[in-house]
Amino acid sequence: MTGTRTPVARSARERAALTGFLLLAFAITWAVWVPRALESTGVLDTRWASGLGAGWTYGPAIAAVLTAAWTGRPALLELGARLTRWRVGVRWWAVVLAGPAVLWAATAWLHVLLGGDAAAVRPQAVEAGPAGLVLLFLGLALTDGLGEELGWRGFALPRLLRRRGPVVASLLLGVVWAVWHAPLYWTSGAVLQGTPVWLLLVQLPACAVSYTWVFLHTGGSVLPAVALHSALGLFGISLPQTDGDWRPYLLFVGLQVAVAAGLVVTGGLRLPPSDGGTGSPPD
Repeated sequence: MTGTRTPVARSARERAALTGFLLLAFAITWAVWVPRALESTGVLDTRWASGLGAGWTYGPAIAAVLTAAWTGRPALLELGARLTRWRVGVRWWAVVLAGPAVLWAATAWLHVLLGGDAAAVRPQAVEAGPAGLVLLFLGLALTDGLGEELGWRGFALPRLLRRRGPVVASLLLGVVWAVWHAPLYWTSGAVLQGTPVWLLLVQLPACAVSYTWVFLHTGGSVLPAVALHSALGLFGISLPQTDGDWRPYLLFVGLQVAVAAGLVVTGGLRLPPSDGGTGSPPD
């Protein structure tokens, strides 16, 4: 009886894994981010969340590891394999590292063409210089990149792709991703402070489409997603300050939406035939 129950139990846990991961990722993150937001607005008179919350980006990664361990050894091994799969093809490393720079350059060109100031679209990468660029990239990769992508692309996306097509899976995950950031919209001093909720609900689903495109063509590896996340952080357009010019940021989001639409229309998100795109070798 034990031999027949174990596979059934594992199957039931695997079916519940996605829901469990999402609940855990939100719980771990918001347990710090919500008090931090309340502290920043003076509603909560404490100090611990402000210090801890600034670097609290590992919620999805922690949730992925814990949920995979609960699901069973195969899930944990799969997660580890995705994190260590670095042989994905040179052209895909070029895409994830140079793509955000191209997106920034196109945004800057359009902004200047429309009469805007080029200084308004200077990203962190330009300000840092070559040496600083490498250090910033590594810092982002080991914090936001790894902390988020091990969960979103390493654990959640493969399971969504087993249930939905790549476009729907990307959009669903993008919406979840945007909602997960919600406490930062109301946190004083946070990068996303003051961001209209609707704007992130447009931007991140579109961005998720690009992540899925990379994921499907790199054998389901997490590392290119980490690199893409970091590069977008370096070359992303900052939100304007109070009464600032929103055009650069809106142009940046508009181009991300255009890229996502192009990938969908041209069939860039077609699943590789080998195994549904959740772990095939890179093309």
